[in-house]
Amino acid sequence: GDVTHCCLIAYDADGNVVGTLDTMVHRNAAGEVDGLYDFEAHELAGGKHRDIWFIDGAAGSGTWPEWLGGSAHYFRVELSGKRITALVHRTSGHRRERHQIEYAIEATPVVGGQRDIRHLVGRPSRHLVLDENGRTVRKPGGAGPSHIPLIGH
Repeated sequence: GDVTHCCLIAYDADGNVVGTLDTMVHRNAAGEVDGLYDFEAHELAGGKHRDIWFIDGAAGSGTWPEWLGGSAHYFRVELSGKRITALVHRTSGHRRERHQIEYAIEATPVVGGQRDIRHLVGRPSRHLVLDENGRTVRKPGGAGPSHIPLIGH
């Protein structure tokens, strides 16, 4: 099955993004990592994000299905209730819609029991690259350094 992935986005009273949290690790009593907190499950169950983090100047926070890193600060959130439904670029007006992202995720084929959606949403260790208008920059060819040899080529 699919693992739900997302980050947390904090926003001010005007909806401007003021912070992001990519992931949070849980450690057992011995101090060993035994999992990651599922922000999405917590939100969908009605949990408060103040249980997870507190950001000065934030009026609220919610989950977002993409990892944008610092680029998220160029957006403001749109809400439906307490759920973030879109990020709108503050200068260009470009919209990143949750329902479109979720549709693209669902349309990605399942291989080996899971969907590889990294090209759609990034990941905590590799945020999506956005242009000055807030659109995803598609990298030509494969990702990674071109000067390192590939096995099988």
